[in-house]
Amino acid sequence: MKIYQNVKLALKQLLSTKFRTFLTMLGIIIGVFSVILLISIGTAISKNVSTQLGDMGSNLVSVSFYPNNPTEKFTYKEATNLLEDGEIGSPEVMQTKAVRTNEHTDDMQVTGINDAYANIKNLELARGRFCSEVDVRYAQKVTVIGADVAKSYFKEQNPVGKYMRISGARYLVIGVLKEKGESLFGSADKKLFIPITSAERLFKTDSIDLYYIQAKSPNQVPSVVKQVDHKMSRLFPNDKDAYSVVNQQEALDTFDSITKTLTVGLGAIAGISLLVGGIGIMNIMLVSVSERTREIGIRKAIGARDSDILLQFLIEAVVLSLLGGGIGILLGIFSAQLVTILSDFEMIVSIPTILLAVGFSMFIGVVFGVVPAHKASKKMPIDALRAE
Repeated sequence: MKIYQNVKLALKQLLSTKFRTFLTMLGIIIGVFSVILLISIGTAISKNVSTQLGDMGSNLVSVSFYPNNPTEKFTYKEATNLLEDGEIGSPEVMQTKAVRTNEHTDDMQVTGINDAYANIKNLELARGRFCSEVDVRYAQKVTVIGADVAKSYFKEQNPVGKYMRISGARYLVIGVLKEKGESLFGSADKKLFIPITSAERLFKTDSIDLYYIQAKSPNQVPSVVKQVDHKMSRLFPNDKDAYSVVNQQEALDTFDSITKTLTVGLGAIAGISLLVGGIGIMNIMLVSVSERTREIGIRKAIGARDSDILLQFLIEAVVLSLLGGGIGILLGIFSAQLVTILSDFEMIVSIPTILLAVGFSMFIGVVFGVVPAHKASKKMPIDALRAE
C-alpha cells in the first residue's frame, strides 16, 4: 500500500512540472528508443544473413580461385574432378556484358553455370525451364533470365522463346526465374544465366572463379573439405594461396558470431544515451530535493522515517525513468514497423529486447535515484523546516 501511495505522489509531483519532467525523460526516451532500434537492426541483419546462407544448406562447400600468377587456370573439367560419388557441383563465373533486344539495351551481369546450379542455389522458375546437361555439353546459346531482367526487356510479354543478344550473339530465352530479392551474393533477379561452356566462349576464358560442391549430408562436409583441399593442393602445388575451400556452415557460424558482436556493440552505444539520461534524472532529482526541503521536514516532523523519505524519492526516480522508457519503447516499435513497411528489410523487435529496455530503465532509475533519495532521507527535520 505504501508503494502504491508513493507512486501516486510521484505521478502527481511529476505532472505538476510537466515541461521539466519531459525534458528530464528525454534522455531516457532517446536511450531506450536507440536500444530498441539498434538491437532490432542487428537482430534483423543476423536473421537475414543466416536465412540466406542457410537457404543453400549446411552441406555446401565452396572453392574460390584467385591465382597470383595470371597464367594459372582452374577449369570446369578440373572442378568436376573434385566430386566424389553422390556429390553435385556447379561453377559460377561472371562478367558484365552488353545485352540488348529490339526494345532495350543495357549492361547486365552474365553468369556461367551448369544444370546443378538451380538446385544448389535454390532457384525457382516462374516460366520455362533451366539449363540442362545437354545445353552444357553442346554449349547451347540459351539463357535463363532473372525477374527484373524479364520486366526490363520484355515488359508484360512472355520472354520464353524470344531472343536476346549478349555481346552481339543471339541467345534463346528458355526460362525466367521467380523473383527472389536482394541477397549477400547479389540479386539473381538482375542476372542472365548461360551454360558454362557457352560462357567460356563468350568470356574468352576457360578458367572459373568459383565452384560449389554439395555434399551428400552435413555430416560428410568435413571429409569433403579435406578431400577437396587435398585435390586442389595437387593441382596447385606451388601456389596454395591461389585457392580457398570454405565450409558453408563455418561461414554461417563466423558471420553469426560477428553479427552478435555487432548487436552487442550497437546496444552498448545506445546504452550511453541511457547513461546520459540517468545523469539527467539524478540532476533533476537533486534539484527536486532542494526545492522540497520544507516538505521533507514536515513529513519527518509528523513521524516519517528515513526509509519512508528514501522510498518516496527513489520511487519518483523509477517512475520518471519508466515513463521515459515506455515512450522510448513505443517509439522504437513504431520506427521498426515503419522501416519494415517502407522497405524490404524486415525489422524484428523481440520480447527480450523490450524486457531489456524496461529493465535497463528501472536500473537507471534506481541507480541514479539513490543519491538524491539518500540525501533527502538524511535531512534533519529542524534544518529542513528552517529552509526557505
